[in-house]
Amino acid sequence: MTDPHDERWEVDPTLVRNQGSLTTSEGTVWIAAASVAAVLVGAMLLALWWRLDAPLALAGALVTAVLLLTMIIVRYAVRARRSRLVALAALFWLMVLTDLAIVLAVAIGS
Repeated sequence: MTDPHDERWEVDPTLVRNQGSLTTSEGTVWIAAASVAAVLVGAMLLALWWRLDAPLALAGALVTAVLLLTMIIVRYAVRARRSRLVALAALFWLMVLTDLAIVLAVAIGS
């Protein structure tokens, strides 16, 4: 017989898989966060391109825009909630890490 108070059956809200942004959201929060990040980082990359004449920074701004557009497409094209939210989270972190790598590459190359 299973004990309903057994710790294995309790939902631990601190686990990543039980976070609201990955279980109950529609995905709009990921789009909003990515939009803010894309505007800020995109502006910085464009400024780097303008001031340092670094074509890599321009490419980074374009990659940021493409990843944000991909996130918007995923938000409305993927029906399964869990899959949609995991894809949006992965795309968001891909955008952030790619931008970080590009900024570091431009800084090292200058």
